Amino acid sequence: MKFKKVTATHLASALSTDEDARLCRDISDKDCTVIKGNRRLLIFAQIATALAELMTNAKTILPWLLQAVGAPVWIIGWLVPIRESGSMLPQIILGAYVRRLPKRKGAWLLGAGLQAACLILMAMVALAFSGWLAGLLLLLLLAIMSVSRGLCSIAAKDVLGKTVPKRERGKVTGAGASWAGGIGLVFGLLLSRLNDIPLWGYGAILLAAAAIWGVGILCYWSIKEEAGATEGGVDGWRHALNNLKLVREDKYFARFLLVRTLLLSTALVTPYYVLLAQQADASMKVLGLLVIAQGLAQFLSSWIWGRMADHSARRVMQWAASIASGLGILVWLHLEVAQGTPWLGYFPLVIFVLSLAHAGVRVGRKTYLVDLAGGQRRTDYVAVSNTLMGILLLLVGALSMLLALLSNLAVILVFSLLGMIGVWLAQTLPNVQAQTDEEN
Repeated sequence: MKFKKVTATHLASALSTDEDARLCRDISDKDCTVIKGNRRLLIFAQIATALAELMTNAKTILPWLLQAVGAPVWIIGWLVPIRESGSMLPQIILGAYVRRLPKRKGAWLLGAGLQAACLILMAMVALAFSGWLAGLLLLLLLAIMSVSRGLCSIAAKDVLGKTVPKRERGKVTGAGASWAGGIGLVFGLLLSRLNDIPLWGYGAILLAAAAIWGVGILCYWSIKEEAGATEGGVDGWRHALNNLKLVREDKYFARFLLVRTLLLSTALVTPYYVLLAQQADASMKVLGLLVIAQGLAQFLSSWIWGRMADHSARRVMQWAASIASGLGILVWLHLEVAQGTPWLGYFPLVIFVLSLAHAGVRVGRKTYLVDLAGGQRRTDYVAVSNTLMGILLLLVGALSMLLALLSNLAVILVFSLLGMIGVWLAQTLPNVQAQTDEEN
C-alpha cells in the first residue's frame, strides 16, 4: 500500500474545521499583491486563531465549563448546534457584502475583536453567575462568537488569496494548522497534569484564550493588504432561496440532504460523551486526555479518509457513520444495559474514535457534494445545502434538548440509531466518483 506524500495542505485539511459556506468565486491573479512579511504574519495569526478556538472548543472545553457552573444538560446540548449553525449561516448571508470591501482585513479584525470580547465576558459570567442563568448567558455569548467566526472565515480566505501566491497558500495554512495542533496537544498535556481547578481556573483559561486572540489581532493588523477585487461575492441566502427547486428536481440531491441531516448526529453527540466522562471523573486529567484525543484524531483523519473519498465518497460516509453509530450503541450497552464502569482511558478512547469517524463523515459528504454538483452547479448546491443544514442543526439541537431530559445515554442511543438509518439510506445514493471516472 502506497501512502500519499505528507504536505502542508494535508495538515491544513486535517486540522481545519471551516465549512465551505462563503460562496465567493476565486480572486483573479491581477488583484493579488504579494508583500514581504505578510506570509509570516498570516501564519502567526492562524496559529493564534486555531489555538484560541481549541482552548474554547464547544465539544470538550465548554461542556466541562457549563457543568462546572451548574448549567442544566438541555442548555449544554445546544452548544454544538449554536456553534455550527451560528458560523455557517452568517457566511452564506454576509459573504457577498464582505466581498464588496476593497480591503477585507477590517472585517477579520472586527470578528476577532468580538470573539476576544465574548471570551472576557464568558470569564466574568463563569465567576459571577451559576445554574441556568450562567448557562443561557454563556450560550448567548457563544452565538455571538459563532457569528463573528463566520465573518473571520470569509475575510481570512480572501486576505490569504489576495496576499499570498496560489502555490504558497497551502504552505501558509498548513504551517499555521500544524503549529497550532502541536501547541494544542501541549495544552491538553498541561490539563492532564491537573487534578482539579476552581471556577477561577476556567476563567483564567478563557482570559488566556482572549489574550491569544489579541496576539492574532496584532499580527493581522500589521498585514499589508492592497485595495481591489470587489467582485466575486454571491448572495448565498438569495441564491439558496432561488434554487430550492433543486431539492424537488434532483432526487439524488434531495436524498443526499436527508443523509447529511441524519449524519449530523456524529457532530452533535460529542458533548454528551464529555458529560458522561465528567460524571465518571471530574478531574482535569480526564479533560486534558479528551483534548489530546480529539487533536490526534483530527491530525490523523486526512491520511485515513482523504484517498478513500477520491474513490467513493459515499463509502466514506457509510464507513465513518457506521463507526460512530456502532460506538454509541456499544457504549450504551456497556454503561446502561450491563451497568459497566468506565476506566481512566475509556472516554478519551471513545472521543478519539468518534472524532476520527466524524472527520470521515465531513470529508465524505463535502467530497460527495462537490462531485455530485460538478461544474457551475456547485455554487447552487452548496448554497441550498448549507442553508438548509444551518436551519436543521437548530431543529436537531431541539431534539437533543428533549432527549437530554431523559439521560445522556438516551441522546447517544437515539443519535446512533439515526446515524445507522443514514448509513442505510446512503446506500441508495449513486457512486458519483465512478460516474466521473466514466465521463473522463
